[in-house]
Amino acid sequence: MKIWKKIYKKEKKNFRPGDFTESTEYLSNPGQGWYRIFTYDAGRETVLEEENATLEGESLALVRINIGRYRCEKLPETALENIRRILLFFGQRGVDMILRIVYDLEGKGLEREPDLFSLVRDHMLQLSALIHEFEDRILVYQGLLVGSWGEMHQSKFLAEKWLLDLESAFRSQGNDKVWLAVRRPVFLRMLIGTEDASLGKRTMFNDAVGSSQTDMGTYGWKNRKDSSWKEAWVREEEVLFIERVLQKAPFGGEALLPEKGYEITSAEIVKDMRRMHLSYLNCQHDRRVLELWKKRRWHSTDVWNNVSLYDYIGSHLGYRFCVRGVSVSRGEGSGIWSLCVVIENIGFGNLCQEAEAELIRIDKDGERSCQRLDWDAREWGAGRRITCWAQIIPEEGSLYIRLRRKWDGGRILFSNKMNGDMFCLGTMA
Repeated sequence: MKIWKKIYKKEKKNFRPGDFTESTEYLSNPGQGWYRIFTYDAGRETVLEEENATLEGESLALVRINIGRYRCEKLPETALENIRRILLFFGQRGVDMILRIVYDLEGKGLEREPDLFSLVRDHMLQLSALIHEFEDRILVYQGLLVGSWGEMHQSKFLAEKWLLDLESAFRSQGNDKVWLAVRRPVFLRMLIGTEDASLGKRTMFNDAVGSSQTDMGTYGWKNRKDSSWKEAWVREEEVLFIERVLQKAPFGGEALLPEKGYEITSAEIVKDMRRMHLSYLNCQHDRRVLELWKKRRWHSTDVWNNVSLYDYIGSHLGYRFCVRGVSVSRGEGSGIWSLCVVIENIGFGNLCQEAEAELIRIDKDGERSCQRLDWDAREWGAGRRITCWAQIIPEEGSLYIRLRRKWDGGRILFSNKMNGDMFCLGTMA
């Protein structure tokens, strides 16, 4: 007993927790958030360097490339090389891409897409090899070339057999890391196949968020009980489907001003975005609804009270991790203690790419030591509080955690007050 007391007295440390105050700052974290559209013509060689200034501070962009001039022929090497240069330009600047390659930019999908499906498929086969070169940097590939603005409406080629053929062509060169997004939940079900089949790397995009009872045709008018798996359902049942299926997939698009007679409150807007796990949104369109959001105030009992609805939505797109509490306790083994960190994901969505967590100790002399943590941040689901544990040696110094995307080291910031790319959990003395 005397020996145990001597050891415990020697190991006894005091831990002073850090400041867990939540910030309302917008976090430019990888794979989510506000985006802008950058549009190009595959048939023209663009001087991309002129856009360096416009990309300043951008972490996510929708890159839209028009191939409409080739509706009667295969893509020539010059067009493929122009597309490659565009993707390389964004990739070298560390910008994640939502990629959409289209035949039409004027709402004339039926006129601008090829007459023959075989040529659409040939184009997708050509593009598949090119996309594979940049599959790490392409977060989402939207659409399957067809329809007005590439949005998969007003097209001849939206039957299930054609969608399956185009998906097969898209995956023909690999592209296993790229999420393929289609416009409607019913298209997603066509690609999935049966109710018990895996989602795979498939998701949705919605360019009419909050615009009407059907989001301008995104949803249908039939009840699920009166419909088959491959028919469009009413809004509530489609949102339930999205809520269940797309929990761990990137999902986003554009908001539109609600049509007359479909007015919804701020609370209803946010509730829908939470249910759909919204992770990215256009910050330029529709300006009418975005300006409306900037004028509205968000009302709550926390730090977000009285911020604009626009800022509230923007700061909650995708994942948003907040450290809620930390404790340190003596472990069972001599010299090993337990660290407990409570983390809440207050964002609408989830982290969809693998990340690496590190515990960093900085002693009084400024010397650093790092410890890899076996925490998987993809499991920190939206709206959940997760308790994470680690074993540590109780040495004096300040303890920090750092989270980075695995494939490129992109920093993932917490919504607490940060010290660079690290958050201080507390100090051991």
